[in-house]
Amino acid sequence: MARRVMGLDEYDAFEVDESGQLFWKGKPVQFEQRVSLRRYELVLATLGAIGALLAGIHPFGASLGIW
Repeated sequence: MARRVMGLDEYDAFEVDESGQLFWKGKPVQFEQRVSLRRYELVLATLGAIGALLAGIHPFGASLGIW
């Protein structure tokens, strides 16, 4: 689907209900989409996050003379 510029007359299609949910032409606007990872992807993401954390902690500890 090609993108196009939205005209000023189309801004009237936005609506907000009592709970603050945004609607466009009567349909709810989706702001997020859940991502589900397979087991190995979750393990790899966890290992990557731990590695990034350790890579940030190591120079800090080295500058303080801890190791």
